[in-house]
Amino acid sequence: MLSTPSPIYDIAPPSSNSLSRRKRSKRRQREPPLVGILIILLSIIASLLFISTIYLFHLHHAHLQSSPSLQQQQQHGPGGSAIRHKMDLANFLLQRHENSMQQHQQQAQEEGGWKGGSEENFIKIVKDISENNNKNEDKENNEAPLQDDKGTELQIEKNLHDWNKLQQILLQNDVISRIIPRTQTARGFSGLPPEQTPALQGAMRGTITCPDVDPRINEMMSSMLAFWNEPRGTQDTETQYYYEYNDKDGKQHRQQHPFIPKPIEKFNDPKDLLQTVKSSRRRYLTFEPDTGGWNNMRISFEVVVLLAAISGRTLVLPPEQVMYLLQPKKGDKRQGKRQYTDYYNLTDNMELMRYVPIITAEEFLLLEGGDDGLISLKGYNETWTKHLHEISKSCEERKKSDVFCEDLYDHYVSHGQISTITSEFKFAKCLVFDADVFVQGSDHIDKLSPHSKGRIQQFCGKERDPLYYNQTLHDIPVWHFETRDLRYRLLVHFYAVLFFTDAKIGNYYKRFARDFFRYHDEVFCAASKIILALQYENDMLSGNTNPTADLDPELVGGYSSLHVRRGDLQFKEARLNASEWYENTKELFKPNEILYVATDERDKTFFDDFRKQHSGRLRFFDDYKALANLDKIDQTLYGMIDTVVASRGSIFVGTWFSTFSGYIVRLRGYFGMSKYFTYYSYLERKFFMHEWMDVGAGSMYAREYPTAWTGIDGDVFVDNDEETQRTDSGLQTPRDTIFPRLAMDKLKEGMLKLPTMLKRYKK
Repeated sequence: MLSTPSPIYDIAPPSSNSLSRRKRSKRRQREPPLVGILIILLSIIASLLFISTIYLFHLHHAHLQSSPSLQQQQQHGPGGSAIRHKMDLANFLLQRHENSMQQHQQQAQEEGGWKGGSEENFIKIVKDISENNNKNEDKENNEAPLQDDKGTELQIEKNLHDWNKLQQILLQNDVISRIIPRTQTARGFSGLPPEQTPALQGAMRGTITCPDVDPRINEMMSSMLAFWNEPRGTQDTETQYYYEYNDKDGKQHRQQHPFIPKPIEKFNDPKDLLQTVKSSRRRYLTFEPDTGGWNNMRISFEVVVLLAAISGRTLVLPPEQVMYLLQPKKGDKRQGKRQYTDYYNLTDNMELMRYVPIITAEEFLLLEGGDDGLISLKGYNETWTKHLHEISKSCEERKKSDVFCEDLYDHYVSHGQISTITSEFKFAKCLVFDADVFVQGSDHIDKLSPHSKGRIQQFCGKERDPLYYNQTLHDIPVWHFETRDLRYRLLVHFYAVLFFTDAKIGNYYKRFARDFFRYHDEVFCAASKIILALQYENDMLSGNTNPTADLDPELVGGYSSLHVRRGDLQFKEARLNASEWYENTKELFKPNEILYVATDERDKTFFDDFRKQHSGRLRFFDDYKALANLDKIDQTLYGMIDTVVASRGSIFVGTWFSTFSGYIVRLRGYFGMSKYFTYYSYLERKFFMHEWMDVGAGSMYAREYPTAWTGIDGDVFVDNDEETQRTDSGLQTPRDTIFPRLAMDKLKEGMLKLPTMLKRYKK
């Protein structure tokens, strides 16, 4: 009969048959009588042995207390002569074999075992006995260094959390001995000899001011991280750029170059800015932030700032708003809303303001919202007027919001003109600046020299049509860039969309971008503390007595870096796991080299596979929170600090398609680093920075191009760098083949000794 399932367990309850089977099984497991008797006998024997052992122990102890020492007993007691004979024989054999077997014995002991015949085995046994008395002493001697190493590591960790302590150590170690002179403005492999850089006459390296840093360390930080010049060269500062042409009657004219307007006279008080703008710069450029993360916004922002400078316009910032992926700390008083001025040194840089006056949206409405203004509010009722003024202070990109940003942008468009310049593939254009076309009209396009036409074709490529900047575009009173709209997005590097047929003017604006697009000192101060900590840790672990021994002429070195993008990266082919990262890059790093990892991956166990295979330490941004006092810094700046630290690694490996990695690559170019020390983890693009590529031949945003930093202090087009080719150096390692670190270092060492490089570092 089948059992019904239990309502509680939903299984069949045990049957009577199964119970009887278990009982029979127990009966079968009972021991036979003979086994029980044997167990009793064994217990009695064990008890007797225990009692005998206790008695013999006490007897032996009493005998030792009344007898000579153990050593004397071995020498003179019963059997002593045999022991002495064996010891003498052992010593004789040890002496005989010491020279011939020393190397063999040492190797055997290192391998943890004894090798040899019976004689050698006997020697080893006696030697172990003779050294027994020194065992404790040897153990102490062997353990001492381990305690010292542990103490050193603890001291390193302690110093890495205390900036004041680390600063004292750096001064004691004379880390400031190799400060780069401010007059040395040619940066590494990106620079040019002085005779080729007239624009740098009068220029000096920029400076960084850190309030909690010793002045000597501060000078070191500045020489290390200030990639910009301040002051700029006299030629750039005074805009000594002119345009000469002949009119229809053949009369020669010379005027200020149309694409480099004369700067505004210096004004002593920033409050005078609005009046100055209305009297001398009453044409405006307005724009909307890009829809992507910070580095996408940065790329678009660089384009509009330079267009404002070229066209002699006043730049109007969008209202303060939340910027995508720039997450503030909890309880942020500004509800996460930020402005470009929170990151860039803009309106507090009065020198920049002379070339590009920058005002807020609120100031723009106050200045031009009147009845006779260029964006007059006349015709609106009081409610809508108040609404626009409120939006001009801060807004949100939500249609249902009471402060929807687009309401203000629509107002701009109703009084101005939308720019049709875009980076989007179907409608992409390249904006061409030719002074003859601008001054003499579009009829001059056909009269351009073959050289200029060839340059334009090379720059724009097959996919983009050239759009010539002309007087009509120049005269637009309010030029609005609707870059939030995908049709008019400007996700393109400024040097990849703005082309000047005169290389001298083009290089001027590349220097303009380098010298003025820089973060606030707060970013560089925090980054420099982390960089110095990484270099200090390297010195301590490697035993360097000279703290700058591992640094190159631009003070780069001490660690290498990676940018591992994880979060919202939409390009799956570039998303790698930790093991793939290691396998794709392992030959690039030195054994035991410290690697700084810039990443948005919050789960650090993700890197366990990499950490297991790399012999050196992995360091992350969070490791330096105490040292750099990061808790007192706006959290939205963290990514920018991370960028600067990663840019200073000896080797850098980035994530392909990431504009975060791209900007790190550009900073490395500004610092003058060799192209051979920059890579991507995606194997198909690993060596992409090792060959020159024109901007018209690749993606306009997925990577940066060396034309942005190479030779930009000169007056001519640059079509290649001056670095030695890998095959030309005798290294049979062409591009897209493994390039071991030792070979890289050898190539760099040789290039730094070339006469052209030595001229750049001539003091």
